[in-house]
Amino acid sequence: MSARRVVVLARAGSARERTEQAVRATGAELVASLDPVEATEEDVRARGAEALLVVLDAVTEAALERFDPLLTDPGLLVVFDEAELAGRREGWEAARWVRHLAAKLQGHDDVLPPPPAQKAGPDFIDEMQALAAQVAALPPVPQAAPAVRKTGAVVILAGIGGPDAARQLLAGLPGDFPRPLVLRQALGGGQSDKLVRQMQRATPLQVELAQSQQHLQAGHVYVLPDGLDVVADADGPVFAAVEGAPTFAGLPAGDSALLLLSGAGLEAVDLALAMRLGGALVYGQAPETCFDPSASDALIARGGDSRSLAEMARELVQRWPA
Repeated sequence: MSARRVVVLARAGSARERTEQAVRATGAELVASLDPVEATEEDVRARGAEALLVVLDAVTEAALERFDPLLTDPGLLVVFDEAELAGRREGWEAARWVRHLAAKLQGHDDVLPPPPAQKAGPDFIDEMQALAAQVAALPPVPQAAPAVRKTGAVVILAGIGGPDAARQLLAGLPGDFPRPLVLRQALGGGQSDKLVRQMQRATPLQVELAQSQQHLQAGHVYVLPDGLDVVADADGPVFAAVEGAPTFAGLPAGDSALLLLSGAGLEAVDLALAMRLGGALVYGQAPETCFDPSASDALIARGGDSRSLAEMARELVQRWPA
């Protein structure tokens, strides 16, 4: 198979240089690196690009609107990365990103390093038995306050590698999807508004920043900032100000889903298993497609299931047809 032709859209600097190195390391053909402020859609197309790698910072984000025809072109593979992360990857992190990028550019799921040649010994078996005991000892699912409406929501938890995964997941859902979606993405300070704009480009669903006292509506994607959770009132699930991490206790588990994407925190695994016991649809992103599979690996180790992003989208649509 011939090497895929890649254009990097990034401002000059260490992030672009390391991205160029990563593209070459995948075996792809780097045909151009273009400054998003100076380049145009025609400049990208003139290079015969088959893939566009966008390295996001504030300036690039502001310039992206001019490239919308490219970002929505079904014949062009678009991959996003964060300039802050790209500029500081070294050693093992850099090698892991190359494997992850190669999987995207080459269309396969092999993003893991070669496994060590060893068999499961007594320690492994003991660990699995201990994990099974932990699942059996999980406390009962907390009961939300009674509510008139029992409509739930799809909760998406993500971290490093999550924005690109979330975009792919949302792109697989129809604009009339009949449940709200709540995206909790670990971000640096002040990045939520940028995430809203990024997600809106990927989906026909309405994307907005969640606000305290706002009720959840079907067909909307809510980016959940720090300090908010979902609680129940007589009119259904509503966002409310809280201290600490959200628990989503206001969502009826039997009509909800919780998805752990790349980079989700390990603390979310207990929440996921508790919601699954209550009837929620719970999956981790397939570890071989994750940049950081820690949460998915932990979920699987404790009896949970994983799915590819495309499979997740299909199962959501099957569970809640429009």
